[in-house]
Amino acid sequence: MLAAYAAEIHPDDPLAGLRVGQRPDPEVPEGWARVHVRAASLNHHDLFSLRGVGLPADRLPMILGCDAAGVDDDGNEVVVH
Repeated sequence: MLAAYAAEIHPDDPLAGLRVGQRPDPEVPEGWARVHVRAASLNHHDLFSLRGVGLPADRLPMILGCDAAGVDDDGNEVVVH
């Protein structure tokens, strides 16, 4: 899947650690829904993660995205927030 992800931690230049590229499809836990994202944004939470706040380097790469809109497998429109 195409994803924006934190590849590196850069406290002084957070966007230097941002990458957009192919990542393996994640497993969908029971009770969750898969969302086919049509639009997403980069917010302050993502910037903090790219600075290493709450995201240690040993957990990289980490797919970002707290805000998105798309459709689920049943065709329902979804807003992720």
